Amino acid sequence: MNFAKKIFGSVRRRLESARVSLLPSKSANLRQCGEEDLWNEYFERAEADMDAQWRDIIFPLIRDFDFETVLELAPGTGRNTEKLSALAKKIYAVDYNRYALEQCSARLGEKVGECRIEYHANNGTDLAMIADGTISAIYCWDAAVHFDKEVITDYVAEFARVLQPGGKGFVHHSNLGARADKNIKKNPHWRSNMSKELFAELCRRSGLRIISQTDVAWGEITDCASVFKKD
Repeated sequence: MNFAKKIFGSVRRRLESARVSLLPSKSANLRQCGEEDLWNEYFERAEADMDAQWRDIIFPLIRDFDFETVLELAPGTGRNTEKLSALAKKIYAVDYNRYALEQCSARLGEKVGECRIEYHANNGTDLAMIADGTISAIYCWDAAVHFDKEVITDYVAEFARVLQPGGKGFVHHSNLGARADKNIKKNPHWRSNMSKELFAELCRRSGLRIISQTDVAWGEITDCASVFKKD
């Protein structure tokens, strides 16, 4: 039985790699990130690191944000959402992966303390469920690192639309750039082809101002945490 499982797994990986090579980069990336229960094992392991990451990396960069109305992109099973709920009055939790979003909803429900949470599954590229200029803060940690640069291009334009004047955003993204393989599963820690320079340029094009870009060490690679503002 174990031998059969290994053979099946090997065939499945080859077929998946073949499909990815044929699909456009953006489509391949969405297919991979949207797989049901793909991240379960990782989410369980990541819970143990959340307190230290929040204390040492995340909160020092977002402590001056206005948390009145927060958009959290790709909340996964909610370990970040739980932290944000202690600060925010309202959170829009938006994820392309419906399975992960269902887990987040089951974990936290529609209200945590005084914070209300709305859950929305999207198409992986836009924030159509959110009205213009209604968000005071944008947050995305340990998720956009897997997003293809075309996906992030779409999202940055949407960030500019939904942010209110003076609103700020925080996005943890890949800095692998052109070194990345189209199949993220072949890259270190499944990082995408985004870079800190391209993220800054995308913000500039959309009328957002970069406040800071902080290197984030992740094993043998270095990601970037970008903070931006809508003036």
